[in-house]
Amino acid sequence: MFRKTISPLWLVFFLLPQLSSAEDLATQNQSTEISEGSIEIEGDSLETLLDRKMKAKGNAILKKGNKTIKAEVIEYDEVSEKIITTGNTNIDLESMSLRGSNLSLKLSDETGQIDDASFNFKSGDKQEKSFINKYGVVVTKRSYDFRGDAKTIFFEGENKKRLQSSRITTCEADSDDWYLKSSNMEVNTKTDRVNASNAVVEFKGLPILYTPYIDFSLNKNRKSGFLASTFGTTTKSGFDLQIPYYFNISPNMDATLRARYLGKRGPQADGEFRYLEENYSGKNQIQFMKHDEHSGKDNRYLVGLEHQHKFNNRWSASYNYQKVSDDTYFSDLATMIQVTSVVNLPQRAKIDYAGDTWRFNALTEKYQTLTNASNSPYQRLPQLDLSGRKDFESYILDFRSQWTYFDRDEKFTSTYTDAQKVTGSRLSLTPSISVPFTETYGYIKPKLSANVRSYNLNNSSIGNKNIYTPIVSVDSGMYFDRTVNLLNQNFTNTLEPRLFYVYIPYKDQSALPNFDTGLADLNMQTLFSENQYNGVDRINDANQLTASITSKFLDKNGKQRLSGIVAQRYYFEDRKIFGADLAARKANSDIFMGGTASLANSLNLDAMFQYDPTSSTLLRSTLSSRYNPEPGKLLNLSYRRIGNVSNNNADLEVLNAAGQWPLGNRFYSIARYNYDLKTSQTIEVLGGVEYDGGCWVARTVFDRISLPTSPQPNYTFFVQLELNGLGTIGSDAKKLNNFLYRNVPGVRTVNQIPDVNRQANFN
Repeated sequence: MFRKTISPLWLVFFLLPQLSSAEDLATQNQSTEISEGSIEIEGDSLETLLDRKMKAKGNAILKKGNKTIKAEVIEYDEVSEKIITTGNTNIDLESMSLRGSNLSLKLSDETGQIDDASFNFKSGDKQEKSFINKYGVVVTKRSYDFRGDAKTIFFEGENKKRLQSSRITTCEADSDDWYLKSSNMEVNTKTDRVNASNAVVEFKGLPILYTPYIDFSLNKNRKSGFLASTFGTTTKSGFDLQIPYYFNISPNMDATLRARYLGKRGPQADGEFRYLEENYSGKNQIQFMKHDEHSGKDNRYLVGLEHQHKFNNRWSASYNYQKVSDDTYFSDLATMIQVTSVVNLPQRAKIDYAGDTWRFNALTEKYQTLTNASNSPYQRLPQLDLSGRKDFESYILDFRSQWTYFDRDEKFTSTYTDAQKVTGSRLSLTPSISVPFTETYGYIKPKLSANVRSYNLNNSSIGNKNIYTPIVSVDSGMYFDRTVNLLNQNFTNTLEPRLFYVYIPYKDQSALPNFDTGLADLNMQTLFSENQYNGVDRINDANQLTASITSKFLDKNGKQRLSGIVAQRYYFEDRKIFGADLAARKANSDIFMGGTASLANSLNLDAMFQYDPTSSTLLRSTLSSRYNPEPGKLLNLSYRRIGNVSNNNADLEVLNAAGQWPLGNRFYSIARYNYDLKTSQTIEVLGGVEYDGGCWVARTVFDRISLPTSPQPNYTFFVQLELNGLGTIGSDAKKLNNFLYRNVPGVRTVNQIPDVNRQANFN
């Protein structure tokens, strides 16, 4: 093997004829320092032509910097810095590798061409990365290597290449499942962007999509341009086609404009603008439809404006403004039950201060109510909150206060009852002091507080009203533990009794308005609260003790495997404030029982019961299980009932089953079934199938929803083809993913499952 190094400053190349053997050439090469920018040539034989050219034959290799060229024959002209190869040629660059024939390349300006070429782009990081999305699901993010071929590749600069009659894909070398074919494709390896004109996507040899222009990233970097079009169909709106254009305004600012066409309704424009800075962020959305052909309504729109801002000195502010043109906007144009069931749209702005001791909040809040007056909440114009807490060595001081002016939406003035017409201001002050005693074996926390409320009312015979309510409570508990052996394993078994006493004298509040207060549901959490009401318009009287006992089993790693709790509240006096709100004046509360089990790190069981010992009836029961042995395998099953079980008169009884499971041969199933046992009606049915093609994924999802605002159910059909690294064709990817996350908690689409788990389902 002969090797020669050529320096641009000292042409040792011209000394080549004086070297008489391979050993002399090797010796000369070793004594010559290879400087940056030098060119190294080697081959089975080397020869010079016209004292300016060098030809390497047989396993010829030319190296310069991060470029390596291999061919049967390489000719290099030192004056013009031009390379010409003969036979099969391999080029290894920093970001891509090429293989072809008859390379002609000028090194000085990186211009030239290579014929009948194939290429591979190199991704920087091939490792899978996992993160938790906003739904709490751990998803896997991966990169893809693009490869392809071209009739001719033209080198047009250091980082620019133009491909003629080319194809590109992320499929493996032995797979041609899909290709993006283009008559002219431009690649910038510095920005990792690809621009293609007259492009056709072929899937399994069939053309499925044509676009005159497409722009995409080799590594998912953002850039302005058209995104993949999406389509679908719904019962209410018919065929749904969306063509989005993405504006990459800056690294922390972007916008998306969608042209949408609904088969039964007509065209719609949809725009979204997002921004993210160190101290502030926001999202603005506008939808507009000039004329709805199905409903006959004109100028239908949605406006959504959100902003969060952090100031110096612990101050922050935000606003959230949402408005639609008419009350049936969501029920007509939305498909998911979470959106179609929206009743009140918030229109609020607030300012916050969070210090070490004091916290302050100023809020102004209105709502657009989409139903009737009974669902219209009071407007807060404004609401001011001031609270503080100071921990001293032996006691804790706490202070909470709120002043609010409540007003009404004039839209429903004619339908308000006399009680609903009351407006005005409310001031609430609640100072407290607690003296906690805490040890490793237990604690006791006595607390003394008082609530003062002052009303200044309009449209009320009361006018002004003040009321004072003292509150005394004591919370206490103890910890016991022991080691037990179960199934030949040692566990730490704990026993944790707890007593919580509250005394609040009765105060007549029947004449006071109720602006924002409701009776909280009695459950395992509210059993240990002082006030059974949410809000401050009502404070219950109390002379009561809540007792509970909790037991846990912890393994050697400290993980909780089993736990159970039983709790009951004992009333020493009849409660007066509830009046007719309390269905049964029981001497003691219902008994609440709950338990959880975590088995084999993959199966979790939960149960919660509410039992009435007076009538010996089970009033509430919730049972749920979750089996998740590995990513892509998930089963959720739950049953919930509220009402008297003994007389079969439940207020609510719902069965829900959801999950995802591999079917083998690359197929995955996704499903959900939500059934109302009380009315014997199906609330929602979801069924879907995904196919893992390796470099592509096909999925189809069917959904049937019984909408609360419509007597007829709505049917939605999603069809999507995901070409890994390129994008999706069919239904909107973000919309479909969010839809699945909400309906099947914990689900992962195929490309969010780690490769080791995916490959197990290939056969």
